[in-house]
Amino acid sequence: PAKTIKPIDCKSVHQICSGQVVLNLGTAVKELVENSLDAGATNIDIKLKEYGTEYIEVSDNGCGVQEENFEGLTLKHHTSKIQDFSDLVHVATFGFRGEALSSLCALSDVTVITCHKSTKVGTRLVFDQNGKIIQKVPCPRQQGTTVNVQQLFYTLPVRHKELQRNTKKEYAKMVQVLQAYCIISAGVRINCTNQVGQGKRNPVMCSSGNISSVKENIGAVFGQKQLQSLIPFVQLPPSEAVCEEYGLGSTDVSRGPYVITGFLSRCDHGVGRSSTDRQFFFVNQRPCDLAKVSKLVNEVYHMFNRHQYPFVVLNISVDSEWVDINVTPDKRQILLQEEKLLLAVLKTSLTEMYSGDINKLAVNQKLQEAAGSLREIIAGGIESPNLERRTSPSSQNAAGEDKRAGTISRLREAFSLHHPIELSSPNAKQKTSPSQKKLQSFFSTLHSSSSQRSLPTKSFDAGNEVLDCSKRDSG
Repeated sequence: PAKTIKPIDCKSVHQICSGQVVLNLGTAVKELVENSLDAGATNIDIKLKEYGTEYIEVSDNGCGVQEENFEGLTLKHHTSKIQDFSDLVHVATFGFRGEALSSLCALSDVTVITCHKSTKVGTRLVFDQNGKIIQKVPCPRQQGTTVNVQQLFYTLPVRHKELQRNTKKEYAKMVQVLQAYCIISAGVRINCTNQVGQGKRNPVMCSSGNISSVKENIGAVFGQKQLQSLIPFVQLPPSEAVCEEYGLGSTDVSRGPYVITGFLSRCDHGVGRSSTDRQFFFVNQRPCDLAKVSKLVNEVYHMFNRHQYPFVVLNISVDSEWVDINVTPDKRQILLQEEKLLLAVLKTSLTEMYSGDINKLAVNQKLQEAAGSLREIIAGGIESPNLERRTSPSSQNAAGEDKRAGTISRLREAFSLHHPIELSSPNAKQKTSPSQKKLQSFFSTLHSSSSQRSLPTKSFDAGNEVLDCSKRDSG
């Protein structure tokens, strides 16, 4: 016989929904960091114990929580971000559903210490699994909020065992999520440490914290070596061929709403990475997963570097009316209007960027080879001064003439072999780079000097300086 349809009790509904909001360790940390950013914090300190399985503590210097909001702080669907559904179109905060702290209460033990800017003393709040306050005591604290989460997922036995079994894997995912917020949050210092056992706290990552740019944050999180391997993204309108590929008309292209900024790895081998572990995509500075965009970026990169993946930081700015961020509970999936136009812009821009990068790399490498040849020849010319001193003036002049002629010949040959197209093309003047112009001028100087049967030491110094300059330009 059919069973009677009855409502699920509120506690069970709360637990069922909470498990959908906080999916893993990374989601828990993400929600707490987003709360701090929404509170206007400029300093966020994240402390983990046993990679986050024992406890997670996130402290900030944001505006704090007013006393009249204590009761609603951890209740389901209680928020100050929106009042009705229409507000979602223009929401500018990371959070807007009022689910994060409520879900964490259902999955762990939560304690909050907060001090609003209007008060002088903080308050310590302890919550039960339903988000109700069970303890409220004064507590010294400067302005801001600290949220402590202990024993994450202990109310869901299967997920708790899964977290314990795959701690390092879940921790690595959490670190990658946190890196995205460190990169995009300009002017915010985000510091994360982890403690194992009774040992000291080990730093995990730290962003710069100054009024910094995305580029400076990349350097702070991943190091200067990673930063030096990147090139800025240059946005171009989609080409006719790409528009045809994506079925776009001229009207679609003319009203393109997307502005894309960021950085990617150069395409020369050895600069890329063996996996996609450092690829970060943002929509209006919101970290998200864009599967089609990620696939396209990697496909274009593999056209120029088949065996590696690029480091990627791309922020897509678009009017909020073109975006739907209310797709999944963790807000990582985002729907974009006119997504084909975005992909067409990306494909055209990346292809042109990497085509130009290949040519620039070849030119720079050949200029460095030419500079190295000149240094070897000069060094060879001064290796045996005593031998030259013993020879007669006439033999010295003859040897010098031969050496100078060899120098000019070898450099001219190297230069012409490396640049046959540019020098032979009727449009060579338009394509000649500043570095090539310097080399051409240098060869003319050498030729005129050799015709006068003398080449002062100063010429070598000048030539070396020109090539040094071109080498610096190539870097």
